[in-house]
Amino acid sequence: MIIHRDPIKTSFEQWARPGHFLRTIVKGPDTTAWIWNLHADAHDFDSHTSDLEEISRKVFSAHFGQLSIIFLWLSGMYFHGARFSNYEAWLSDPTHIGPSAQVVWPIVGQETLIGDVGGGFQGIQITSSFL
Repeated sequence: MIIHRDPIKTSFEQWARPGHFLRTIVKGPDTTAWIWNLHADAHDFDSHTSDLEEISRKVFSAHFGQLSIIFLWLSGMYFHGARFSNYEAWLSDPTHIGPSAQVVWPIVGQETLIGDVGGGFQGIQITSSFL
């Protein structure tokens, strides 16, 4: 029995060349096609296998993975919009208090966005779909 220590010849010099493993991206990051092919090859399920059931499984798992990220992002927006708004104060006195969804922290000059919306609340005033 013969055991090969390095059955696939690789080296750090080879790894340093971008795209050494695939002919379509071997030109390197000088072309836009390199970036597109780098990201597209992971989702080219037909080139991975010819089993239709496995391809369908991969497509649906990628689809639901993306949906979970989108819903996580939307739930974060919904939570922070509800948490940092003055909705209850605006409902109690909508003529004197303007609606605001969030407060902007004065980090890099963003405090110019903050306005007094009434009721002792300062934030970005909502100018559409409420008034």
